[in-house]
Amino acid sequence: MAASCAAARGLSVLVLEKQPYAGAKFCYSGMGAAPVSNTKIDVSRFHGRNARFVSDALAALPLPELRKWFADAGLQLEDAPYYGIVQAPGGGGEVIEALGQHLESWHDSQHVTGIERAADGFVVTRESDTPLKAKAVVLATGAANLPQLGGSNDGCRIAQSLGHSIEAETAALVPISVAEDWVTKIPGVWMDVGLQVMHGKRSLANSVGSMLFTGSGLTGEVVFNVSRVIEPALSAGAELELAVNFHPNLSSEDVAQWMFRVFGERSREPVDRTIDHILPARLGIELLRRQKVKRGARVMQMDERQREGLLREMLDTRLKIRGTLGLRAAEGVSGGVNVREVDPRTFESKLVPNLFMVGQLLDVQGDWGGFEQHFSLASGWLAGHSVLKNSD
Repeated sequence: MAASCAAARGLSVLVLEKQPYAGAKFCYSGMGAAPVSNTKIDVSRFHGRNARFVSDALAALPLPELRKWFADAGLQLEDAPYYGIVQAPGGGGEVIEALGQHLESWHDSQHVTGIERAADGFVVTRESDTPLKAKAVVLATGAANLPQLGGSNDGCRIAQSLGHSIEAETAALVPISVAEDWVTKIPGVWMDVGLQVMHGKRSLANSVGSMLFTGSGLTGEVVFNVSRVIEPALSAGAELELAVNFHPNLSSEDVAQWMFRVFGERSREPVDRTIDHILPARLGIELLRRQKVKRGARVMQMDERQREGLLREMLDTRLKIRGTLGLRAAEGVSGGVNVREVDPRTFESKLVPNLFMVGQLLDVQGDWGGFEQHFSLASGWLAGHSVLKNSD
């Protein structure tokens, strides 16, 4: 995006792409949906002490203008029927093609090993080719330590060599593992839940959305959205729990009345069959087992303690967090270049003139589902319109 906008202004632009094919990481993002944005894009969907940093970028390129930009490039974005995702109808490859269609100077398999300041700009060194001179440089290396998605720590390393400070990187937008083994015994079960990461009585993060049980832990939109806080908190010695509400859109009184009505109408039926009217059957059976309800027992055989315990589980199941599945399973990272050293109106470095840094290279954390992708595109758009502006 930065290169396209700069080239449209008549600047001479060269794109150096480390991977053999540009955009592979993007095409795998969003669990394969390759989202460009989200219909709910807003500053409130970004987190951490630097969340407000995204304001200028989102204001400069709001969703209607982003749609128009792609439409002018020949690509009509569409709204997916789930999660509010905005995407290309044919997948991420169409997005990459639209972004790069007017860029003639694009070199794949170009590993940039370093950038040094020079009297008239920069010298860019490459692993297996001659150095290049440039008046300005845009660093857009993506999320750092995600090798499975084509990432590396090159961007942070180069930024640090030029004087920038780097915030420690940890896995974000990543599945979570818990200590309770029953969670891994019901792979494929999913439902909308309310999720909180708890440190004692303090909630560190919360979200509402879909959650999927897998053989290795918990994943899905809501899990990704709270995962950013886990590794930093565990590293600091905190003991964490997940608090799961399996009926987040109902009050506790409504859930209690619903259970009372269902059980009252089916008092002679096996409880492990009746639970299917309230929860996915395999999940319900596990929650019943946690209340020591015998398999095959009838509803009428449940005592008051077991009923109250089941209600409590539906509203506030507690799971001990062991950690995340790490960088190799993550779609993003927390950490990166300190944004206090970057101008949010242009994305030019405050320390090094004519050096621009955009996207996931920066210490900005957004929710899963196209939010970070929109910010990346918007920051690239601003950088592309700002680079060497006084030289136009």
